[in-house]
Amino acid sequence: MRTTFAGLFFFAMLLPNHSLIAQQSNPDSIKYTDGLQLLIVGKLHWEKNYLRLPASYVTRVRKPVWALSRNSAGISVLFRTNATRIVVRWTVMDDNNLSHMPATGVKGVDLYARVGNNWQFVNVGVPKSKVNKYTLLSDGDGVVRDYLLNLPLYDGIDSLSIGVNKNAIITKPQHSGLASKSPIIYYGSSIAQGGVASRPGMAFTNIIARQLDRSVINLGFSGNGTFDLSVAEAMAQTKAALYVIDCNPNTREDSVYSGALRVVRLLKSKHPETPVLLVEGFHTDTEEFEQAKNASVDKKRLGLETAYHELQKSGMKGLWYKSGNDLLGSDHEATVDGVHPNDLGMMRMAKALLPVIRSIIH
Repeated sequence: MRTTFAGLFFFAMLLPNHSLIAQQSNPDSIKYTDGLQLLIVGKLHWEKNYLRLPASYVTRVRKPVWALSRNSAGISVLFRTNATRIVVRWTVMDDNNLSHMPATGVKGVDLYARVGNNWQFVNVGVPKSKVNKYTLLSDGDGVVRDYLLNLPLYDGIDSLSIGVNKNAIITKPQHSGLASKSPIIYYGSSIAQGGVASRPGMAFTNIIARQLDRSVINLGFSGNGTFDLSVAEAMAQTKAALYVIDCNPNTREDSVYSGALRVVRLLKSKHPETPVLLVEGFHTDTEEFEQAKNASVDKKRLGLETAYHELQKSGMKGLWYKSGNDLLGSDHEATVDGVHPNDLGMMRMAKALLPVIRSIIH
């Protein structure tokens, strides 16, 4: 009997371990690719990180601007795959939280797929802590297509990797307007940075990027979009299709006129053929109840418009102006706190700006 059992045990050891083989050949097992090995858009540089400004600007811009530039607003990862499963792992820098903005917008990610000529929303990666993992696609059709992963609006990325099922391919896109076309560079306030969209793809600059299939480099700095020459110098290092200046909300009434003159003149001195669009601020939702706030908006508008006309009279070409009156609509339902747009407000801002931007760059 002992010999029999020993022989059976030895025979069993020779048999293949089907459980191990199944695990090794399982097409659903995930392989990960570092996001920096794929195609990154939405930055002013090609350094291997997820920062909006080049490292050389750490001492050239104001400290609050540099700190905010570490937030990955407007930065996206482009890739091509036939995966049936897509998983994202990401670690944020600061694990930020805002009382009036969903965590999915502050430090989450969201995924879009290229379907025909359009970018279609797939899913949002919901953050739980500083280190996160989320399955964005669990049972896909396996069609080879391009994907766009938008990064957090109000936090930075320390590391990020994209996982696909083991037998799938994952590469950089072969052709992408988001990467091949000259970018639009948008300089503004917390509103431009994406406050307070529910998820990254709903920031109006990201909506515009998808609609135009053209990268929009987001230089919105919460509370610090103040016509800084150092930021304009960084902008001027990139040949853009359009420079947009939307700094009225954060700038003092007595500084809008002079600030606009300085920034536009610097940009035009470096790139005289590149158009510049000046955007007014909008009235707050409480305008019927707190008139003083909107009196300030009107004074800032006057300063910006005066600068615009002075630059035109000087012979400057390629200068455009956008009123703020239609940016949010007239029903007072497009903000979270009277100032920062909700998703409806973000859609309306994109819709109001797109015709102007199209007419300029086309």
